[in-house]
Amino acid sequence: MKPVNQGGPTFHIYLRYRDLFPNATDVEGQYWHALRRPTVLNALGVLGNVNRNFVEGRAYDLNVHHQLNQSLLSAELKAMVNQRQAAFAQPASFVVFTRVGCLQLMRNLIVYGNKSAVLADQKEEQLGELVLLGNTYIEFDLAGDPSEQSTLDVLLLNLPRWDVDNQRDLANSVVRIFTILTDILPGQDPKVVKLTSQLGIDFSDIKIDGLSLDDFISTVYGVYAHGREMTQQNTAQFDIRNIFSRVALPKSLLWKLVRGRARSISQFKQLLSLGRPCTRSSFLIDVRKRSFLAEGLNSFRKFPMLKVDRYRVIMLDLQFIVELLTAGVYWSIFDDLAPNKREGFRELWGRLYEVYAVDLLVEFYPPMSGLLTPDIEHSEGQIDALLDFGSAVLVFEMKASLLTEAAKRGRSKADFIQDFNRKFVRNEKGKPKVILQLATSCKAIEDGRLKTSCRSGNRPGSPRIYPIFVSDEPAVEALFFNTYLNELFQTEIQASAAIRPVTAMSIDELEEVLPYVAANIFTWEELLQQRFLQTEVSGYSVHQTIFDLLIKKKTPPLRNEPMLKKSAEILERIAARFKPVSA
Repeated sequence: MKPVNQGGPTFHIYLRYRDLFPNATDVEGQYWHALRRPTVLNALGVLGNVNRNFVEGRAYDLNVHHQLNQSLLSAELKAMVNQRQAAFAQPASFVVFTRVGCLQLMRNLIVYGNKSAVLADQKEEQLGELVLLGNTYIEFDLAGDPSEQSTLDVLLLNLPRWDVDNQRDLANSVVRIFTILTDILPGQDPKVVKLTSQLGIDFSDIKIDGLSLDDFISTVYGVYAHGREMTQQNTAQFDIRNIFSRVALPKSLLWKLVRGRARSISQFKQLLSLGRPCTRSSFLIDVRKRSFLAEGLNSFRKFPMLKVDRYRVIMLDLQFIVELLTAGVYWSIFDDLAPNKREGFRELWGRLYEVYAVDLLVEFYPPMSGLLTPDIEHSEGQIDALLDFGSAVLVFEMKASLLTEAAKRGRSKADFIQDFNRKFVRNEKGKPKVILQLATSCKAIEDGRLKTSCRSGNRPGSPRIYPIFVSDEPAVEALFFNTYLNELFQTEIQASAAIRPVTAMSIDELEEVLPYVAANIFTWEELLQQRFLQTEVSGYSVHQTIFDLLIKKKTPPLRNEPMLKKSAEILERIAARFKPVSA
């Protein structure tokens, strides 16, 4: 989903084979035979190149899709796609190529493709038909009457692909991970110091894939920059010996990165097949399960490159390569720890994230403003941060908890509810989490047990109370996540007149909103109230609300200046590693 100028979201709807050929029979058989035709490595290079075109928000650029259609669809398919789009009005657009569709097709080519296929038999336009066939098996259709679906039904429809289709801001994400690891982790926050000591791990020299943090970030960013600037139109392949041949960055760093983050086709086949036989029978079971998002996606996230031979590498997904700089850093450290250390690291990371999020607020509301109070302890709990504007107060709860893959991508109500409740309601030890923590703190303010400036001096009465949940989980931006969260929250506060609906936002959205409220483009209350209808809350993300307000006010986008400054400093450090060397 991406905002458009008229306000509100726009959607890209991926086309499936039966959308164009409704009378087709034995689509499963057609898909099997189509998978056996292409030269696998050649097809993977082309699909990697398709995904290379989708970085930095270009997946929503219809010009990109037009160019892909021109090169990868037959004349018949192009005409049918154009005809279908012409008959359908904006804001929805039909597309053939998506990141998830290409990644799933890569998986099936690796597992079931025919290695003996001859290169001369390959036509690139055949891939368009193959993608349409593969799109049929990405997800199940929504069952039942759409008008009778619950909030949770609609949420689970959108949740599995949300973080793949809606990419994070790279500059902000790199600043965030760099700040956490280089400023906050070695800092003097008492809780961080205590948790680090309990873990008994020396984080002073963090290694990722055998590289220092600086080396890792520089090397990954260099590969990403090369992929973004590649001029080849038919493949996403590079030669390890060449791409850094004219810069000062040691070539040994790239070799280490490839060793850690690329796999051969045989290694991928073992990984993606989960050890099951790669027969037509197992293929039919696979496509009928629609399990790629839950079972195969993370293999490409962890290993976004494929080794063709000793020197040649295919970038399977450029966005996943650059995500190694962000969420990939956390998972790399986590995976390298002994199993008995991982739960302690999760707790440490949660505190690091909380400090980072509160420090963001401090950047815009310094102590002299008298508006922000962090780490408020009260008789029934704790508030991570409180913004007190007198007649209105904002109560922040910061959490780094991530949903499990099964909960996020499996489309199972039971799995989602269990994990959601454990992360955001009450954990397995009975400890209150986000919803209960916010409800308790808001009621303490409403009842006067926790004083705010509204109840001091000559201003008696209860302020308007806005609970805000800030998460490291991108899925909180998904359609109707906030709505579902608020439905549970409302049962805890029991129709309070002072307590507004809860707002869920990602850390990316907090980073995004702060420059606007600081510049008084809009106020916090204006932003939040825009999302409410009595006790209900919008199904759209905070990012969408920001965009709609900017359209309404005819205001250009603003960037977070403190983060821009830090980003420039990091990029300068990276650029120094890529100084040209003399021939």
